[in-house]
Amino acid sequence: MYLLLAGSAVLSSYLGALALYRLFFHPLRQYPGPVLAALSEGYELYYNIIVGGGLVNEIEKLHKIYGPVIRVGPNTLHFNYPQAYHDIYTYGSTLVKDPGFYHSTAAHVRQSAFAFCDPQHAKIRRGLMSPLFSRRAVLELEYTIQQKIDKLLAVFGEHYNSSNSSVEMSSAYRSLTTDIITSYCFAECPNTLDIPDFSHPIIQYVEETFQDYWLQRHFPILTDIINNGPQKLVLWLLPKFKGYAGLKSGLERQIDKILENPDILSSVEHETVYRHLLEPKGQERPSRTALLHEAIVFTAAGSDTVGNASYVGTFYALKSDTIRRRLFEELSKAWPERDTPLSYAALEKLPYLTAFIKETLRFSVGVIHPLPRIVGTTTPEIGGLKLPSGTIVEMSALFMHMNPEVFPDPYVFNPDRWLAGETNEMMHDFVPFGKGSRVCVGLNLAWSELYLIFGNLFRKVDMKLIIDENTIDDFSPEQRMDYFVVQWRKGYRVSVAKTAV
Repeated sequence: MYLLLAGSAVLSSYLGALALYRLFFHPLRQYPGPVLAALSEGYELYYNIIVGGGLVNEIEKLHKIYGPVIRVGPNTLHFNYPQAYHDIYTYGSTLVKDPGFYHSTAAHVRQSAFAFCDPQHAKIRRGLMSPLFSRRAVLELEYTIQQKIDKLLAVFGEHYNSSNSSVEMSSAYRSLTTDIITSYCFAECPNTLDIPDFSHPIIQYVEETFQDYWLQRHFPILTDIINNGPQKLVLWLLPKFKGYAGLKSGLERQIDKILENPDILSSVEHETVYRHLLEPKGQERPSRTALLHEAIVFTAAGSDTVGNASYVGTFYALKSDTIRRRLFEELSKAWPERDTPLSYAALEKLPYLTAFIKETLRFSVGVIHPLPRIVGTTTPEIGGLKLPSGTIVEMSALFMHMNPEVFPDPYVFNPDRWLAGETNEMMHDFVPFGKGSRVCVGLNLAWSELYLIFGNLFRKVDMKLIIDENTIDDFSPEQRMDYFVVQWRKGYRVSVAKTAV
């Protein structure tokens, strides 16, 4: 009994001393922010899990109250101006990823480049994979993208051609982008477009994974249980992870076949990411687990970012008769023979389509959650501030894209902003794929997908937005949730028909 009381007293004293230190003696004590954020990492947990994806919306409110630099954790500062963003990400070569964040959020893919906190380790791994995502490689493999888009259009024509039918576009786009990224990276795909109503378990897995992302962030042991526990028991207890288990098993079988017989790589339809990873020059070959983790990252990230952008852009084009008409007219002029393919290289020369895609990427954001970096001993100023080594600094890309000083009326979807004179400042602060050494390795592929998806759909399909009580009004802050990537509270459906000409 006495030991229990003594232990409680020691713990209470420790917690009290820690609270006093964080509030009155910590190096970041002079930066404003909520008291609870200064006291505990539980502040982030509350908005991530209890509020449900509410952290970025709360940070927006905090900046309005406290100014451009706020303390959002005991040792964490969040910024809200472009210079700070570029100091952290674009030029921040002396900063490393925060292990506390990345080792938990990436608990299921710890041996992927995404999870590497050491910049040099990430550089080596990315160097192995980057040749597959060069512009030259993307142009050579463009047909893999076009084939899947043609398949989506065929599904529309076969199953959604009646006046009473409609398409839920989020699942349709994610099915398309899943088949594209897996076919492009692995020369085989799960054919999610073949499943009625775009309901393949992998699509559900990706959506549910991001919806449960913060459980993994704050309780990474759950991922260890799912990965290492008896699969039948895990799926009985946690049936929503059936899609993840199926994806993991399929990729494991694929990788094991290659490891058993590497000659398979020379007989596939085109080069794959496995070939680049398994044939490193003068470097150690990644392990089986590392191959699996990279494959999972490509499947999830490659399907979600482009799928979400396609989803957001289509909504705004259908909501505005002017945007839809201008897209169709520009495409019809450049593409008079609808059934003859038009290349990515030709589509990217179309000014209004290009402006529309840029505005779509500005609005859809991509990764919305702040990506924390740790200040090093040689780090120069961050946003004009000299900070102690070990300070965690971050800034959500949302604050770049919604900065009214760079993008006037930022919450208005306006492709014409990209056609009105000088756009260098906007492009400098345009960060849908990040910036600097950790920029998204697949950005060339993503650009080509968006040109080909939007080009084909707005040239070949007459889509109309179906308005009812379940239809989103705008992709506004009220509808936006932060689950690392953006989630939306409502969706939309469209009717589809082949264009008349």
